[in-house]
Amino acid sequence: HYLRSHYQEAIDIYKRILLDNREYLALNVYVALCYYKLDYYDVSQEVLAVYLQHHPDSPVAPNLKACNHFRLYNGKAAEQELRALQDSSSAPLTFAQDLVRHNLVVFRSGEGALQVLPSLVDVIPE
Repeated sequence: HYLRSHYQEAIDIYKRILLDNREYLALNVYVALCYYKLDYYDVSQEVLAVYLQHHPDSPVAPNLKACNHFRLYNGKAAEQELRALQDSSSAPLTFAQDLVRHNLVVFRSGEGALQVLPSLVDVIPE
């Protein structure tokens, strides 16, 4: 359902799975992403908090948290979240680095796009 942009149906399915399998914590990130797509940024933050309590080192969840901050507050707040992610990560953000660089450009209203875009061609499908 998620891939067809049926986010509410995806949330319902993920929540049913979580009811029976609370240990599937990563599903919270998918639920949060669906809420983000539905413009429920505050709800997305709440769901992400559950996941981040158990996995504070995740590069994916803080990136979504930064995107929520961008929508709820502004680019500077979002950029601070990404900086915290970059500063706290002990391992290189290899798979998430391109996404982080892309989002920094978005949070800065396109500043630096010409330096970032060429390396993202064929990496990020949009």
